[in-house]
Amino acid sequence: MRIAKSGNNGGRRLRLRLRTPLVVLAAAGVSLGTIAVAIPASAASKAKPVVTVWVDSTRVAQVKAYEKANPGVKVVMTVYNGNANGSGYLQSKISLDNRVGAGWPDVVFSEENNDAASLASPQFNYPAQLDNGTVSKTILNGFAKGTLAGCTVNGKVYCLRNDLAQNVLWYNSALMTQFGYTVPTTWQQWQALGEEVATQHPGYIVGGIGDGWDDNIYLWPSECHVNDVVKADTVDINASDPNCTRVSSLLDPLVKDGALTTDNVFTSSFDQSFTNKILMMPGPSWYGADLFPGLVAKGDLGAADPLAWGSAPAVTGEVGGGLWFMSRHVTGATKTAAAQVLTWLSTNYGSQGISPGFPAYVADEAKWTAGQQASGQYSTQLAPVFAKAATEVWSGWSPVPWSVDAVWGSSVTPSINASTSIGSLLPSFASQLTDYAQSDGYTVVTKP
Repeated sequence: MRIAKSGNNGGRRLRLRLRTPLVVLAAAGVSLGTIAVAIPASAASKAKPVVTVWVDSTRVAQVKAYEKANPGVKVVMTVYNGNANGSGYLQSKISLDNRVGAGWPDVVFSEENNDAASLASPQFNYPAQLDNGTVSKTILNGFAKGTLAGCTVNGKVYCLRNDLAQNVLWYNSALMTQFGYTVPTTWQQWQALGEEVATQHPGYIVGGIGDGWDDNIYLWPSECHVNDVVKADTVDINASDPNCTRVSSLLDPLVKDGALTTDNVFTSSFDQSFTNKILMMPGPSWYGADLFPGLVAKGDLGAADPLAWGSAPAVTGEVGGGLWFMSRHVTGATKTAAAQVLTWLSTNYGSQGISPGFPAYVADEAKWTAGQQASGQYSTQLAPVFAKAATEVWSGWSPVPWSVDAVWGSSVTPSINASTSIGSLLPSFASQLTDYAQSDGYTVVTKP
């Protein structure tokens, strides 16, 4: 296997979602060069199908596992930044390849959940349609309910999910017992408990609102219509929707009282302030392994079902996950091999067993969760909570060519504090989303 490196591979887990709008470097003539060390191919390897695969550094082990299990296919792997944080690097690469008519990667991984809408747009027209026989119906039906919604554009499936990042309610079971509290089941109960914590146990928190992906944690589970694609070229953006304003009404008092921190959760200041002081925190499934070790004592971390709004059925959002795409330009024997690579990486436990996130493919979920459980970090069983939450992600948070998180991270996150309410920032948030949507050719409607 030849491995090339391209772009910045980042530091901390590249799931982090503080993103910026896409910058198409190729339009400015910027080169997307790679540094590669070629290993001479044997006569036998020259006869193999050759599949080029672009991945982030986290997915390298999965690709190597594929190669080991499938020696009949030659893999040429390029390591890039995974298009993380809205870097636009992948769009730049595809744009350049489109200009020269060659060079598209056969299979590519992206950390950006809105990349299906972006890459399938006429501007890039990169991914192959998968639900036309390229991937079997049996495989497609094996993904968790709703999982492929973010891969579906105008009724066509253009990618396979690697992993999910469904939100659940994390809590410190030891502190809950010590303080005599019961784990809430609704957002209203969570807010009321947060107010009590602020009074009785100042310095402890019930969540965070200082990250660029917090719209996914709070607005998405409230079915807030700020990126709801109602038809191919029309999007509903309405931050004055009661489903949006009820969120700010819930959160603003907690920010003022200090029960909801405005610190970024991946900073040293957060660690210093809140080690053993996180009572609860709504957040994605990967928080368990990536955020809480060291912050919550081993064996004390519990996971509960996503919170509901009153008596309504609970829905949730997600923060991250990842997508596998195959190029529409690949043909012949390489196309067959590329489809097999794509499918193996996203469904085979040889790949998913070493993936850091909860598998989107149902058959892999139980075994993966058992591995997490064996760490001794948790006070509750993860499997039923994660599996249930995976089917409760609200489909109205549509994949769009622009980054909703980037707008939230730039227009809302820096301004949230005890004196500037989230409610006062929502109009600007919606206005900027509207500008992006219209610049991408969408008609914006505001539904009540």
